[in-house]
Amino acid sequence: MIKVNPSKWENLIKSTLKRKRTKICITCNHFRYSTTETFATILSCPRYEKLTPQGDHLLKGCEYWQKK
Repeated sequence: MIKVNPSKWENLIKSTLKRKRTKICITCNHFRYSTTETFATILSCPRYEKLTPQGDHLLKGCEYWQKK
């Protein structure tokens, strides 16, 4: 298994995620989260290898959304 470190990734650009009613990041098969050394939550998308801005995971999604 390959270990990834999302804390080194950059944020997604705003135009990547679009506002949606369903098919939002948190319901996507690609959505992941982890914590930093200080236990802050990091939301990430391994598909893009980018961080998901806080709050966008509940309101937005992208064209790569996949059902869990």
